Amino acid sequence: MATLLWKMASNRELRRYVLVGGLCALISNLILIVGDAAGLHYTVSIILLFIVVLPISYLAHACWTFDVELSWVAFGRFVLGSLSSFLVGSIVVAGLRGGLMLPMIVAAPLCTVAMTVYNFAMTKWAVTRERLASKLASS
Repeated sequence: MATLLWKMASNRELRRYVLVGGLCALISNLILIVGDAAGLHYTVSIILLFIVVLPISYLAHACWTFDVELSWVAFGRFVLGSLSSFLVGSIVVAGLRGGLMLPMIVAAPLCTVAMTVYNFAMTKWAVTRERLASKLASS
């Protein structure tokens, strides 16, 4: 399915996804790094970044990256996909920071790199599912 989504992505969508994703990754990394410097456990920082970044990401991707109307159904799918990303990302951060004891300034960017492809496929599915279903039906 990820291969199909990737093939259906336009260059414009990919460029916009990278810009929005980059901004969200920057905000996420800042929250993790500043939270760590302030003495917060990484779990608290991860929850905080989820609350802050999730609505920003959905709005930007729906309105700009994929140019679709906002809907609560799509937002719900986005939240579910983001929860799975949240769980995977949390495990990666826990392994890098908690297990390998890497400094957060290293662990956060490594986690960001690891999550990029997964998050693109999840976001495209969540935000454009109706459009994707109509394209597949007409094929």
